[in-house]
Amino acid sequence: MIPRRSILGTVLLIAVGAVAGYLLLGIHPHVFNDEGVHAAQVEVFLRGTYAVIPQLTMIPGYHAVLALVERVTGFHDVRQLRLVTLLGSLALPFLVWRLTAMHWRQEAPRRTLQWFFMPLLFPLYFLVYTDAWGLVAVLATQLCALRRRYALAAIAGIAATLVRQDLIVWVGVAWLLALLEGFDPARWRDEWRGRLGAGLRRSWPLLVVMLLFVAFVLWNRGIAVGERERHALTLNPTNIACLLLCAWLVFLPQNIAALPRIRGLLRRPSCIALVVAGFAFYMGTYANAHPYNGEQLRYFLHNEALHWLTAYPWIRGAVFVPMAWMVLTACVTNLAEPRLRVLYVIAPLAVGLHPLIEQRYYLPALTLFQVWRQPAGERAENATLVWYAVGAIAIMWGIVSLRFFP
Repeated sequence: MIPRRSILGTVLLIAVGAVAGYLLLGIHPHVFNDEGVHAAQVEVFLRGTYAVIPQLTMIPGYHAVLALVERVTGFHDVRQLRLVTLLGSLALPFLVWRLTAMHWRQEAPRRTLQWFFMPLLFPLYFLVYTDAWGLVAVLATQLCALRRRYALAAIAGIAATLVRQDLIVWVGVAWLLALLEGFDPARWRDEWRGRLGAGLRRSWPLLVVMLLFVAFVLWNRGIAVGERERHALTLNPTNIACLLLCAWLVFLPQNIAALPRIRGLLRRPSCIALVVAGFAFYMGTYANAHPYNGEQLRYFLHNEALHWLTAYPWIRGAVFVPMAWMVLTACVTNLAEPRLRVLYVIAPLAVGLHPLIEQRYYLPALTLFQVWRQPAGERAENATLVWYAVGAIAIMWGIVSLRFFP
């Protein structure tokens, strides 16, 4: 049993963080970057015009909900939109708790606090962006699938795609989890036909969602709703490399704790050969061609980092070390169940199909690793909480002061 004081303490700290974050960022008079696009779409719906503005790339499910709230309140204001976004986003720590507690019950309070204050995610609770709501729907999809509530998982998957259609990939993860329920590698070879048939029968609601998405893509003639030429389906290995670099920073205490186990891997010649091959592939395929990652937008922190990687090959080569380190950490880190390792197959696909390099695309993969990874020990887990709290303060300071992310 989790002590009541741990539950109450977690709720209190999240409430304090939510209120403080909204007072700092939610009521800020400045409209930050893509908030203008999202707010404009909400206002179009509020006026009774049911059309998608050209700048919007996603299905406007998030915007329709916000417009409905504004129709009830009778006025349009970005601070109100931020408040509604925050209230919907508060389902996220609850889902992180539930997913963690399925396998690591005693870790649930600390993992929930860690992720609530995770620096890449924390500001998105208070901005008119789709990412926090999309992540809520993705986690609900996985939770329902793991609890064998496949119809509910399908409904959550539909909600995810109505917020951001690229999240259909994570509906595919839930489908694979349903398909692989009871997966036993030792017996799979002899029983694969029966197990596959049973898996297809129980996972059909999720398969229907994916087929509906295929129908949408054929009807829409592409995945993006607006700006299709800048968000066409492509293979972008650089996005995968940036995911690994970002994950190394996010899970830095876990990476340090994994070093003794990584040393054992590095004694194997096959491992060394794969690392060298990975370095050659990374250096040979690195590209930063998307206009939204260009020099004129260096006030975004990830674009500033891309500038340095592009302009200085020696820096580009040096950062392969943390990228490879993160891969090796994943290799020596157990997940709660063998079937959860589909995350390592789908995560590169989910980000690698995006032409735009953007850390917000990494949030589902990072979050699922957070809730499914084995505990790293008291020192590393406590260090993670401190690391995130300091990082969240720094990121919020930079946004509020308009030093980046204008």
